[in-house]
Amino acid sequence: MRELKKENSKILFLSLLVFLGFFVLFLRIAYIQLIGRTEYVKRIAERFPKVALVDIPTYRGSIKDRNGNDLAISIPTISVYAFPKYVQNKEELASRLSAPTGVPERKILEQLNSGKKFVWLVRKVDKSLLPYIKGVIKDTDNSKYVGVQEDFKRFYPHGSLASNLIGFSGDDGTGLEGLEYMLNDLLSKKGQKIPFLFSPEGRLALEPYSYAEALRSKTVYTTIDLGVQSILEDIRDKIVKDWKPRKVAILIMNVKSGDILGMTTYPYYDPNNYSKYKPWERRNFVITDLFEPGSVMKPFFLGMVLDRGYISENYTVDGEHGKTEVYGRIVRDVHPYGRLTLDQVLIKSSNVGTVKIAKFLSRRDVEELMQKIHFKDSFGILPGETKPRLPDYRYPSNILYSSIGQGLSVNLLNLCAAFSFLATGYMPKPKIILYTQDEEGKKIYQEDRILRQGLFSPRVMNWLHKNLIKVVEEGTAKLARSNYFTIAGKTGTSQKFDFRAGKYSRDKVVAYFVGYFPATDPKFVAGISVDEPKGLAYGGTAAAPYFKEMVERISAYYRLKPDKLGNGTP
Repeated sequence: MRELKKENSKILFLSLLVFLGFFVLFLRIAYIQLIGRTEYVKRIAERFPKVALVDIPTYRGSIKDRNGNDLAISIPTISVYAFPKYVQNKEELASRLSAPTGVPERKILEQLNSGKKFVWLVRKVDKSLLPYIKGVIKDTDNSKYVGVQEDFKRFYPHGSLASNLIGFSGDDGTGLEGLEYMLNDLLSKKGQKIPFLFSPEGRLALEPYSYAEALRSKTVYTTIDLGVQSILEDIRDKIVKDWKPRKVAILIMNVKSGDILGMTTYPYYDPNNYSKYKPWERRNFVITDLFEPGSVMKPFFLGMVLDRGYISENYTVDGEHGKTEVYGRIVRDVHPYGRLTLDQVLIKSSNVGTVKIAKFLSRRDVEELMQKIHFKDSFGILPGETKPRLPDYRYPSNILYSSIGQGLSVNLLNLCAAFSFLATGYMPKPKIILYTQDEEGKKIYQEDRILRQGLFSPRVMNWLHKNLIKVVEEGTAKLARSNYFTIAGKTGTSQKFDFRAGKYSRDKVVAYFVGYFPATDPKFVAGISVDEPKGLAYGGTAAAPYFKEMVERISAYYRLKPDKLGNGTP
């Protein structure tokens, strides 16, 4: 009986070993078939002198504006590859390939003499050259050693238009910056590339789908309006011509939905030739660069003091003839003022009046305000978007300086979103993607989101609305005044901090204007930022006049009815 049990144990043990062996073999086969096939074939290909495994990018979907105009597309191209060790008549081949493609003959010869098993001689050239190139390969007796691969090249039909927003793709079809980078997973199928097995006798795709399937991908429709974008870029060029600034950023959004209709910067670049530009010239300054917002912060701080009931709308403050001391520093006004009403503090943009009124606010008040206007986080809608930087509000001096826009840093998107809150009483999340469309034509829309509601009481909101209109009609932004459309907004001029000198510079400033229109029924919020304009520049001179032009041109583009009477009054 014992011997029988012992025999059964041996049989069971051997059966288990056989089962485990088959299971391990099954896992290995599954790995090779489902996961490690390409790597497995690559190791085999390395052992053969006439075989190479190469990843070929698949078709990349288009990026369009909201009306279907192409912003970025993929066009069919061809590339020429070779097995250098076997290539005949190298000088003739290089010379004749160089002539129509523009690739220097020297570079082609360098590849042919590189000693590598597999090289690309010409990448992504016009497909119409295919008959000529095939003829050259045949004439030089290289039909078995040089071949042509059909592929795709990213093309930006409008050149530099919206370049710092759209970004660009590299030679391998991968988006490297901007929307192109952000949308990699949507625009390219099968993780970007198809592995091909090349040999002098031909090529074989290792992925089980056809060339036609590789053309299938999603199309992304952005919120950008090409007509609006063109207007912004024309205005940007005027600012650059007039003020010769270091940088310019302009943004316009639908105040109710958060749709970004246009976004432009200076410098800009041509994404078709992105390698010719410096990295900083390709940045999207609307979202990447922080600056002190200056007087644009005043409506929010004055509104908070009113909303808390610390003062009334009839409150007056001593302007001290244009200067006052704040924790060891002198705060000045552009003009000397005496007694100022609360309305005048905002309309005349008095620094002295604002810091005195801001003394009513507690740390908790200011922290709550920053949370409300979304200055404690980024929106996360584009790569490279920076988060606002706020000082430590446990120190009262930081509260006072923040009230005039010093000591905190934000980007233009932050300011425009905050002003949309002033315009409507709620803050929609800014949006750059309208919808995506798959190969079957199915559309998936990006939902509108309301981030914040109830900034201040209706009474305070009405007071701010009334006086932001007066800022344009009779205050510091009179050059933004339109005879046809009512504009509400605020100028700002912030001195840039000179870290070498340890103080604010008198020569280098950022001038801007942020506002919404038509103020009687707000539809758009926009901002213009001009960094280091040359000459005697303020927000009221280097930004406000161009905001007026933008308002009138955008309103005409959308065929809005003027909201002012014949005499130019709201």
